[in-house]
Amino acid sequence: MTKINYLRKCAAEKYNAQDLAAAVEIGEVLLREHEHNQNIFSSGYANDLFYLGGIYEELGNLERAAMLYSDSAAQVSASESEQLTFAERIDSLATVLIRLGVAEAAFFMLGNATAIRRKKLGTASPVYADSLYNLANAAAEIGRRSDALRYHLEALQIRKSAGIIEDIINSLHSLAFLHEAAEEYDKAILYAEMSMKFIGKTDKNYASACNYLAELYDNNKRYEDALLYYDHVIEIVGEEAGREHSAYLNVALRRANLLAKLERSQESLVAHEEICEIFARVTGTKHVFYANCLRGISMLYRRLGEPVRAEEFILEAMKIRRALFEDITLDITFLVRLHLGENNTEKALDALIYALMCSSADSPDFPELLHALVSSFKGQDELKTEFLNTIQHLDNREKLRPIINKWEQWESE
Repeated sequence: MTKINYLRKCAAEKYNAQDLAAAVEIGEVLLREHEHNQNIFSSGYANDLFYLGGIYEELGNLERAAMLYSDSAAQVSASESEQLTFAERIDSLATVLIRLGVAEAAFFMLGNATAIRRKKLGTASPVYADSLYNLANAAAEIGRRSDALRYHLEALQIRKSAGIIEDIINSLHSLAFLHEAAEEYDKAILYAEMSMKFIGKTDKNYASACNYLAELYDNNKRYEDALLYYDHVIEIVGEEAGREHSAYLNVALRRANLLAKLERSQESLVAHEEICEIFARVTGTKHVFYANCLRGISMLYRRLGEPVRAEEFILEAMKIRRALFEDITLDITFLVRLHLGENNTEKALDALIYALMCSSADSPDFPELLHALVSSFKGQDELKTEFLNTIQHLDNREKLRPIINKWEQWESE
């Protein structure tokens, strides 16, 4: 066995053992051995460059991966018999360049690769369809949306003819993504619904496909349809990952919020309470996720006409957020509007002053907070005037002592 073959064997063994750092170290020695033997124009050297580039890409060293892919492609570019190999290698280079933010160059390279495959393989080849698919994604990356749609549609037709189900689904979802990005939800839903015809309930991607379609329905205000698919996802993810998994909680929250949009507030409240119980077990009760859930419950109690319970939960959420040094703007704004809705202007004003006392006037968030709070007084000109007069005393702690004492007591409890 030659030294080069021995080094290849060792690199492959390390790679198969997932010792990528050792694999690239041996790979670099292999390249130097090629150079030492003046063997840098051989197909073996070109293949080793490409193989090593792939390992660097897995390691996340994209700059080195791009360099090796480029050198490997250059080695075979001049040979007519190696044109398909050349196309494969510039494909890999383009993928890395997109990840490096050099999408324009990647689009140009993928265009060359696609042209080569069209010439060598014909327009019915699944490999040509793959090339069109990659080219479409690069076009979308640089804002050439019409080109991206055209390439994806062409790739889809070829893939349908070839009958490769996974590829068909990928094309349909990519078309849906493009229309979703343009907020063309009807068209996005059309392609997402088409993809569901190819995905069986036992397919590993069924839950994620249902979840995506549910989100599209939600964005398009087709709430009943969205709820149906969220129910599918909840059931699958709950069984497969468990109810304490982040995937379950994410979908459960979207479903709970959707119930509120459907004005099924009591059901939404039950769902939010269940999610809060799970967060309490998973993250503890001193976590921002738990605070967010409490705010959701508070909003539902307000909608159900129970302002006392609403205040109880929003104050608990605020206390958690204050302890975590998190922004309380949304909580305070909600609390103010809750008090104004109950015509309790004194409490509303106290809450506003507390919010401003908790904020620094030098903070970039302060003007936004002030604007949000003042906007709470829409249609309440007298109270707004009183508020604007009161904030002039924010530096005068004696003037505001009764309010300070009230909130300090609340925070200490």
